[in-house]
Amino acid sequence: MVFLRLLLSLFLIATLGSAWVSHHAPNRALSTYRYMSDISLAVEGADDDEDDEEWEYVEFESITEADLLGSEWLVGTCYDKKPDKIDETWCRLARTEKNENIAVWGDNSEGKWSLDVASQYITISKNYVWGKQIWSCVVEDYYYLAGTVRSWSYLTAAAVEAQWQAKRLGADKEEAGIAPWFDEESELYATTEDEANSEEVESETASLPAADANPVTENASSLQE
Repeated sequence: MVFLRLLLSLFLIATLGSAWVSHHAPNRALSTYRYMSDISLAVEGADDDEDDEEWEYVEFESITEADLLGSEWLVGTCYDKKPDKIDETWCRLARTEKNENIAVWGDNSEGKWSLDVASQYITISKNYVWGKQIWSCVVEDYYYLAGTVRSWSYLTAAAVEAQWQAKRLGADKEEAGIAPWFDEESELYATTEDEANSEEVESETASLPAADANPVTENASSLQE
């Protein structure tokens, strides 16, 4: 009998002790959750600070149709079949009463022009009875343009057949500055030099006279004057 009372007393002491410990002991899961939350907030705060320090406002101006509408350009085109000759003419970018963009050329030919503002890609066409030609490039300068000419007819597929460069007419010379194909620091000049070196190496290997890499650049003094 005494033995049973002793066991019962021990059981009660153990039960009360575990209840007291569970009630007063800290909640480990909750503590861990709060700890991880504090860490995540601290990391996010640090990232925000770094983003604020690295953020820079870059001023970028893009060309719109309004910048091109009504402009006139002196255009020099050098065809692959005639590398030593540059065909010069002028082109006016106009708009009809029906709100259609038209290109009026110096030889009284007409075509269409369009500008994709997002990519800054311009196309200027000239219509013929047999097909059309398209002067196109990425607009990188307000006063100068440079790109390639594609042509297609009803019997042949479209193909690149020439290079072209143009300067805006009626612009102030000092404001326009030097043409990018004459500027040694411009990317266009560097590309031209690389093409010239590449073609010279190929010509020497084939024992043929070196060809001009960009005859438009070599003979385009009138586009700068």
